[in-house]
Amino acid sequence: MHNSSPSPLRPEPSAPPPQRLSPHAQHPPSPRYIGVDIARFLAITGMIAAHLVPKGSSPEHQQVVEIIQTVTSGTAAALFAVLGGLSMVFATQRLRRDGRTGAAIGAIMLRGVILIVIGLLLGLCVSPIIVVLSYYGAAMILVAPLIAVRSWIIGGVAIVLGTVGGLVNIQIRDALGVTSEGGSLTFDSFFTDPVGTLRALVVTGEYPAITWCVYLLVGVLLGRLLVSAAAANRLPRASTVLLSAGIVAASAAQVCSSLAVTHLMSAEGIFPSTLEPDTIRMALTSPSFGATFSPEAAVQLVATPHSGTVVDLLWTVGLSAAVIGLLVLLCDALPGSRRAVEPIRAAGAAPLTIYCLHVVATALLLGPFTGDPSAGADSTPWWAVGLGAFGIQLAGALALGAILAATRRRGPLEAMMSETVGRVVRRPHRSDHAVS
Repeated sequence: MHNSSPSPLRPEPSAPPPQRLSPHAQHPPSPRYIGVDIARFLAITGMIAAHLVPKGSSPEHQQVVEIIQTVTSGTAAALFAVLGGLSMVFATQRLRRDGRTGAAIGAIMLRGVILIVIGLLLGLCVSPIIVVLSYYGAAMILVAPLIAVRSWIIGGVAIVLGTVGGLVNIQIRDALGVTSEGGSLTFDSFFTDPVGTLRALVVTGEYPAITWCVYLLVGVLLGRLLVSAAAANRLPRASTVLLSAGIVAASAAQVCSSLAVTHLMSAEGIFPSTLEPDTIRMALTSPSFGATFSPEAAVQLVATPHSGTVVDLLWTVGLSAAVIGLLVLLCDALPGSRRAVEPIRAAGAAPLTIYCLHVVATALLLGPFTGDPSAGADSTPWWAVGLGAFGIQLAGALALGAILAATRRRGPLEAMMSETVGRVVRRPHRSDHAVS
């Protein structure tokens, strides 16, 4: 006898069969923040300008050179590092959402290792550029375990490092009699002087991890803020707060620095009495090599570029937050056409590729003149260094961005890194059969 009641072991014929969605369908890819990509482009072009413009520019362009140097010195590299922290959040968002904390930490560490290897290869290029990637990778490895902790812990670590890191840095250098060491690190550096190389990566180099970890941690906090704000449809408000807070912090840092410089120029017992006030001012405000030139605690109140002082960090972090907040507000939070900025966005989404091309191109064009002591600024070709060289490399970066935008591709080095990390942290093969 036929039983018309449905079997409890199978669905009714009219009910569609249950479908198991792939992880990509369950968690769609996170959208790119156009403002963040444009901020990356500004950071990269700022670093290119800092490398090329001050060297070899003619005297009639001196005022332009001073403006560019003031705008980019220390700030472009800091923005680059803060954006690296945002990238850490974006790159591990799905892993952390799936509860794969260990894989997220491993992915960040692997990215750091890849950056170190690329940096060591670029260190073989003969040029006046101090390649930052090895230092950047070392800081990323150190910060990686913190990607899984609560934001208040990350903020606390950043505050402690930012407050005492600069003073510890210069005290160690002063005890060792080191101004700066390491330079552009190579594989040979590790074999000939492993202790000095590791010391340079962490403390005594031009981009020491003791400073760059602060930037990465701040970037992680900003990345979490943007992600949570976008999920709650509060991106306009969050980016406005970010812009306002950044302006306040940067302004406060500049006021504090100006007052500190004025005080130090007239203070007795801090600097030798034989030094002229203008000499002291120049020493306090000129770009440094990863630390201040004096172990005096009062110097930590000056925003000396590339020094990692408390006020230098406040200035660069504040400026970075303001730039990111403004660009996210204009490009992501407010409606409007974005097609016009697509080449810039695509170039900004390929910062590693552009940076490496910049280092190699500069080495090839400027290398023949670097080892020639008779080749001064006047005899160096305009297309190798100076404003002309910056214009050429900027045009090249935009051309690459236009190609990537037209072909809808990522930068080759970015694609290589993502593919490598993806293969390592991918789920075991048997779980792939659990999805349709």
